[in-house]
Amino acid sequence: MPDLKIEYRKVSDYKLIPVTGAWGGLNPQGEIIFDLFVEKREAPQSVTMRIEQGKVPQEIQREEGVIVRESQIGIVVRPDIALSIGKWLIEKAREAGVIERGEGHA
Repeated sequence: MPDLKIEYRKVSDYKLIPVTGAWGGLNPQGEIIFDLFVEKREAPQSVTMRIEQGKVPQEIQREEGVIVRESQIGIVVRPDIALSIGKWLIEKAREAGVIERGEGHA
């Protein structure tokens, strides 16, 4: 078989997306569908400040915001492609020193 040269290019609307997790499952066609999300604490619903003449305002009460998982993008992939991507991710985690050789399924 002859050599095959592959060039990598990015589309004009390419963007880098922060991800802290994924959630999903199988669709009726047997494909894997999932959202990649970033987990963060929402801004507080309210903050009460004490204002006194000649002093820096001081926060005295805060109603904390909830933690949300904000979906960044949805992905639909065939199971064989998901397995290939999973193996690739495991290998990259090994290279980063996160897991030792022999751990994982790749």
